Amino acid sequence: MHLDQIVEEIGSFGKFQILVIFMVMVPKLAIGYNMLIMSYGAYVTDWWCVDDVMSNNSRNNVTYKYCSSDDNSTCSRVYDEYTRTVVTEWDLMCERKWITPIITSIQMAGVLVGAVIAGQSADTFGRKKTFYITLLLHSILTVAIAFVTSWQAFTAMRCLIGTTIGSYLVVSMFPVEFLGYKWRPSLTVIPFWATGVCFLALASWLMHDWTYVHIAVGVSTVPFLLGWFIVPESIRWLAVKGKIDEAESVIERVAMMNGRTKPDKTREMLIELSQEETEKTKGGKKYSYIDLYRGWKMAKHTIITHLVWWSLSASYYGFAFGVGKFSGNFYLNMFLMNILEFPVFIPVIYAMNRFGRRRVAVIMFAGATLSCVGVIIIQNTVTGGQRGNIITALSLAARIFTGEAWAGLIVMTNESYPTVIRNLGYGAANTAARVGGIVAPFVFAASDNEMVPYIIVIIILGLSGVLTRLFLPETLGLAMEDIVQGRNETDDQRNGKTVNGQKTSDKYKMEGTSMEKEKTENFDSTRL
Repeated sequence: MHLDQIVEEIGSFGKFQILVIFMVMVPKLAIGYNMLIMSYGAYVTDWWCVDDVMSNNSRNNVTYKYCSSDDNSTCSRVYDEYTRTVVTEWDLMCERKWITPIITSIQMAGVLVGAVIAGQSADTFGRKKTFYITLLLHSILTVAIAFVTSWQAFTAMRCLIGTTIGSYLVVSMFPVEFLGYKWRPSLTVIPFWATGVCFLALASWLMHDWTYVHIAVGVSTVPFLLGWFIVPESIRWLAVKGKIDEAESVIERVAMMNGRTKPDKTREMLIELSQEETEKTKGGKKYSYIDLYRGWKMAKHTIITHLVWWSLSASYYGFAFGVGKFSGNFYLNMFLMNILEFPVFIPVIYAMNRFGRRRVAVIMFAGATLSCVGVIIIQNTVTGGQRGNIITALSLAARIFTGEAWAGLIVMTNESYPTVIRNLGYGAANTAARVGGIVAPFVFAASDNEMVPYIIVIIILGLSGVLTRLFLPETLGLAMEDIVQGRNETDDQRNGKTVNGQKTSDKYKMEGTSMEKEKTENFDSTRL
């Protein structure tokens, strides 16, 4: 009996899974909100270069957003008092405008550090402990930042907050280990993140003050800390760590909440899994990020995954942090960029389960790339007031396609690594994404030529689509492995092609609600 079979028999999507998803994934609203909060922080409100010796009557078209090049000028910048952003708080315009993207990049560097730490911590100390420590620190730091008095202190705090965001993004995926394969895409496609950013647009529009915007999101995550008393540790992690009694207790709890009974020989299977892992790790071996690169097939898979995640992050956050440069209302554009994900998430879940994770991701890559090509065509062929609106619409479409492609890659990444290194693999992919996130604030600030960002996105997303199609394996219907075994299987075998007259993927496929015993007795985790 394979652990995925136990999950199917105790209920792969019942009351228990709904409760855990609510307690673990709903805080993602706050994480998405907080990750993109610098979209509002960097928003440039109306301002004027007012002569110090004159009254505010010098606010006119000549002085509106005028950067003086004269070092002896008596002109000082005066901002619209209605909206208080990070730019207005510390006068980050003209000769100081470089500071804003630097703050965002340093925040994203913090996200990178958090992803690295969380991947190792979750596999060493457990998913649950890492998750709730992360959520607690996120709440404390996000409220505390509202009281800083300099942009340097603000930058340092955003870096620390970024660390908690990166940690959350890695470890929050552990509920996937309680789900059957048909339900795994729901964790990445249900628009928790997009909903959070919609709340950011609403909160910034209502409050018009960066301090209140921070405090609101910090407080909102506090109630979810009570999940410590509800959410259990991962069954898979407990099993491979030899905590058999605890793993069996969690299985009993899941079965009871879902109205099922614990499968026969559950304990024997857990002991067998633990013994297999002990055999693999005897001599005190601990898994680390190095194990993601052991063997050519594993290394190739990991490297390509990292390249694709890097491209997705640079593009996704490039659009998100550059929303202030689109024509139209800033708050409305931010809202539309995320609310438009809602109509597509159910079709994407269906498509992932019907046609495969990889195929859906490749189609989304193509959609994002073609949208950016459309922007370049419109820029060079359309004139008049409608051009800006069309470019904004195509940019929003490219951003949505990019997000859905990322959802497919998240599912594929989670399903392609064994339990003992799953958080390491997912954490490493997140690390690559955070490197892309560090670059992202400069995508729309790299050049005065408005088309350069779109050319960059066309190149990196087009290449990512090709790499995904050619080199990353389809994971639809494959059981999630628990330990690292040999990696000698061919690509044909992994992708379910016929070898010697037999369709090899049959031994992996989920049949109905359980895996057939004869197809799992010799289950081999060589999917990479």
